[in-house]
Amino acid sequence: MFYEAIFQPSEQMNYNTEVKRLAGKKIAVQEGWIIQDGPFKGQNCFYIPNSTVGWIPLCDLYTTQKVIAHKGIL
Repeated sequence: MFYEAIFQPSEQMNYNTEVKRLAGKKIAVQEGWIIQDGPFKGQNCFYIPNSTVGWIPLCDLYTTQKVIAHKGIL
């Protein structure tokens, strides 16, 4: 499932400089999995398709909205 959300990075994640530039911006993310350990255990995580960003915990995304894809668009 794809979503749009505003990225609000937390102090708990060690994001690289590329990712920090996305702070406060609306990004497209894809739903990933449930985090199994660490400070985000039990949260859903998301990732930016075709990027090297890595996973993003749900708590770092603000106003997550589902994107409805129509045949031929994605």
